[in-house]
Amino acid sequence: MKKDLKKCVDFHGHLCGGLLMGYRAAKAAMKNLKSSFAKDEEVVAIVENSSCFVDAVSVLTGCTFGKGNLIFKDYGKMVLFLLSRKDGKGVRVSFKSENNDKAQENFYSLMNKVLHGKANDKEKSLFKKIKKEREKKLLTKKDEDLLNIKRIKMPLPARAKIFKSVKCDKCGESVMETRIRKTKKGDYCLECLEK
Repeated sequence: MKKDLKKCVDFHGHLCGGLLMGYRAAKAAMKNLKSSFAKDEEVVAIVENSSCFVDAVSVLTGCTFGKGNLIFKDYGKMVLFLLSRKDGKGVRVSFKSENNDKAQENFYSLMNKVLHGKANDKEKSLFKKIKKEREKKLLTKKDEDLLNIKRIKMPLPARAKIFKSVKCDKCGESVMETRIRKTKKGDYCLECLEK
């Protein structure tokens, strides 16, 4: 296992298809942009899912929610945008669709049976075999056979801002001032407002 992949696995906790997809997308995007690990906000990643994929993107690119250079858009796609603040260039990486929809449907059906403890020994063995084959393909396929890589130009998101904390009048907890809502009963955090 390559050293950078091992770092992703160590961070995520296990090797899986989603992690490998994030690994391949991040490697391709960084290579295409000639980008290195973001120590601060010099690189911005936009991901369109909240799966295992994102862990590999964070580990390889250095883009994190904490630094404000990892942005999540809930579109349910294995897509990565990587943008450089240095030169404004960007790249969008997505995966080419599999032609065999029935095989993919069968795989996910089998995976759900295994994950929910409803698979018999034969099904568990079959799942393990298919999973290994899929992971091998994700590791060995050439970028051009696996990925759609497009150069893009888009507005860069604003740099991360740090806001002061204020007290919620209902729960008494500190909350970022931009997440406080003024009500007739006082200043409420979003959680208290929902209740």
